[in-house]
Amino acid sequence: MPPPPRTNHDLIVIGAGLAGLAAATEAARCGLDTVIYEGEMIGGLIVNIGSVHGHPGLADTGGAALASAMLGEALAAGASFTAEAVEGLTAAADHWSVATSAGTVTTRQVVLATGARLRRLGVPGEAELTGRGVSQCAFCDGGLYRDREVAVVGGGDAAFQEALHLAELCRTVTMILRGRRPRARPALIGLAADCENIAFRWTTTVREIIGDGGVSALRLVDEELAKEEILPIAAVFPFVGTQPNTDLAPAELPRDPQGGLIVDAGMQTPLPGLYAVGAARAAHGGQAAHAIADGKTAAHSAWRGPAG
Repeated sequence: MPPPPRTNHDLIVIGAGLAGLAAATEAARCGLDTVIYEGEMIGGLIVNIGSVHGHPGLADTGGAALASAMLGEALAAGASFTAEAVEGLTAAADHWSVATSAGTVTTRQVVLATGARLRRLGVPGEAELTGRGVSQCAFCDGGLYRDREVAVVGGGDAAFQEALHLAELCRTVTMILRGRRPRARPALIGLAADCENIAFRWTTTVREIIGDGGVSALRLVDEELAKEEILPIAAVFPFVGTQPNTDLAPAELPRDPQGGLIVDAGMQTPLPGLYAVGAARAAHGGQAAHAIADGKTAAHSAWRGPAG
């Protein structure tokens, strides 16, 4: 027979991004025995952001610093933190079994705050040159390309934030966008447009990343003009959206076309006692304020008890 579960909790939060940390803090304050499981980096994708937007008072706060502060707040509220990866999630009649890298624990309820991963371009040369000029963290790797020419692919907030950071370090930053209407907020677009060393390639896609041991150029196609161009660069930073990390959730749960879990107003999935927050849920707003609000909403739903 398998060994019995090690312990039992009122609530397990899987993931230590902003949504998960907010959920754990609020749940602990409501008196729930709460533990956070995170097998990778505390904060998730937000640690790549040098200046957090979308929440009052956070304009000058870096993502890593914010995540660290929120973890401290969760611990002070009474939540526990365990640096273990969650490998499986199984529903039982009155509890959930959570398989981790160190064994199995049980809990009455679960908050999936597993976030999302950055999408890849999926073009020749990308996999081979990742870490050698292909990067998805300008705040980590931008300094390696000081006074050199680089490119950013994408039209959302993250792409514009990364481009603005790179513009402080690099000789030129070329932004490559598929259309003519970026998805980013107007304030970020305006800052980039006013930056003398940021250039734009509109209606353009990347067809190949070129290099031998390191990135040397991009093969681009202007889709409107059907014109190909070779753009010499030293590095490329793709920010073309995210893919929700929802593989842990039972396969029968409904998802949106991107893979985000569909939840009700209380962040509960159709399975009682299982909540999804932040980038793991469908229709997530994408900003820090949205993630934090999701986490708090799920915590109060868990405190009241599962519906269904």
